Amino acid sequence: MTHKHTKKAVHVRRTNAERSATTRGKLIDAAIDILYRSGHAAATTIEVAKRARVSRGAMLHQFPTRVDMLLAVARHIIEEQKRHRRERLGGEPGLKRFHAAADVSWEVHSHPGAIALLEILMASRNDRDLRKGLAPFVADWMEMRHAAAVRMAEDLNVSETPVFETLVAFQQAVLRGLAIELMFLNNPQTIDQARRLLAEYTEFFAERTMRETRNTQSRSPLLRSVGS
Repeated sequence: MTHKHTKKAVHVRRTNAERSATTRGKLIDAAIDILYRSGHAAATTIEVAKRARVSRGAMLHQFPTRVDMLLAVARHIIEEQKRHRRERLGGEPGLKRFHAAADVSWEVHSHPGAIALLEILMASRNDRDLRKGLAPFVADWMEMRHAAAVRMAEDLNVSETPVFETLVAFQQAVLRGLAIELMFLNNPQTIDQARRLLAEYTEFFAERTMRETRNTQSRSPLLRSVGS
């Protein structure tokens, strides 16, 4: 006679830290969704807790104030943007990476998180506490822009980073505007045409920059000093 032994599923009890992190993640995701779909005014702690299906007490435990919640959302979005760029642009320097950067930037700017972050930034104009809390994140944002300019210069094998910081600022402004237009007007064909135009300009910019660099490097030190 044989006996069959059935193993009971072992229930692993999550730690308080793990449960807290799950709750925090639900609240941040809910806040991003509300900010994206309905704007800053709708993203109250009550509405976010309701959307996340989290109790009011749990919300207050994670974020005592609305500003605390919005700052946590901003931090999460920026970190996710940095992670996405690292994963998608972590290859070897060169033209392939240079041209891929435009598509990656569009992926970042057209994501709901980017619109949510823009809502928070715009709201900070009339909220002193929010503006003060966002100062480190704005600095981090500018550091990301500088890193993108350095990466572009490496890809084209040139040393003049400032001009690429201007290019990055231009690209980001265009892509941010296109993302807003796509959300309100839902015109993907026009957006694609605009993105192609931006890509053509960027390619022209890259070719001109590399050509000018080669011409400068081919001149003698004396002629370079005269021409500068």
